[in-house]
Amino acid sequence: MNLVTNAKALARTAGLWAKNHTPEIMMAGGTVAFVATVVTASRATIKAQDILEDHRDAMRDIKTAHAISDNETYSEEDIKKDTIAVYTRTGWEMIKQYALPLGCAATTLVLYFGAFGKVKKKLLTVSAAYTALNESFTLYRQRVIDDKGQEADIYYLTGKKPASITEKDPETGEKTKKTVIKDLEGNEVLASPYMFKFSKYKENGDLNNCWNRSDTLNRAYILGQVDYLNDCLYLRSVKNRDGDVIKRGSVFLNELRDLLGEDPSTAGSVVGWRFSNGEPGCNGFIDANLVEGKEVDPRTGEEITCYYINPNVDGLIYDLVEKFESKPFTPLFGPDLN
Repeated sequence: MNLVTNAKALARTAGLWAKNHTPEIMMAGGTVAFVATVVTASRATIKAQDILEDHRDAMRDIKTAHAISDNETYSEEDIKKDTIAVYTRTGWEMIKQYALPLGCAATTLVLYFGAFGKVKKKLLTVSAAYTALNESFTLYRQRVIDDKGQEADIYYLTGKKPASITEKDPETGEKTKKTVIKDLEGNEVLASPYMFKFSKYKENGDLNNCWNRSDTLNRAYILGQVDYLNDCLYLRSVKNRDGDVIKRGSVFLNELRDLLGEDPSTAGSVVGWRFSNGEPGCNGFIDANLVEGKEVDPRTGEEITCYYINPNVDGLIYDLVEKFESKPFTPLFGPDLN
């Protein structure tokens, strides 16, 4: 009884594993089927040479018989029937030889497109889950601000204690203390849940190959990658013959993380930026909003400079990537590549 129970549990586990990894299994199967297509097609082509040689010999015999015979012995009708029979036999032999390669090729396409459909369905599910999670997280942050204050919200979110400043009202002279995060230009920026750190070490503790000991080079490198992605944001747009943008380009957050040496994140695969002419809720350009910080190297004990990337993402863009506009528009701002 225990053996049967264990067998059933193992079967259920295997079934769940197969269900969760269906796209990978289908891609692997499609790859095997593609290799089988190439191998079987190569073998069929070799055998097809013999079939074609027999076909040529049969047709040669028909022409020879026609040349040495009169019309009564071997008439035009006989020649036509024999020719049809030879072509039918050759065609059938060729179909039998290439049936297996064609079947493997069809299996390859079915598996590849099936895997794509599974992945697309999963992404749509992730997008829907992200939207619900983002709304819940926004409400959670607001409750933290109401209960603990904005400083606690920023610290819990980024791990960085923000600066406290005192502002004076020029008209009333009243002083107000507020907590903010400031970028390298001294501008106040709103802490983003997608903030990540560019430092000597990545989030998983491995060395970041993009990091340099020079603070100046690190800052220039970050800004250079942001400029590059801003260009991509515009260049990926689809334009009509008049040069009007009819489909907006997009950049995912994971592309920025990858260029800065960081591993991709789950949220980074569905959020990012899309090119815009300035409608509400869409920045239309990428800004890293750099925040400089200090940390201690856990291996050497020395103090090093790190940079917090506080990206101004537009939010969820996966469902907008393939969205065509109802009419062309002329961008009002964005990267000027002319």
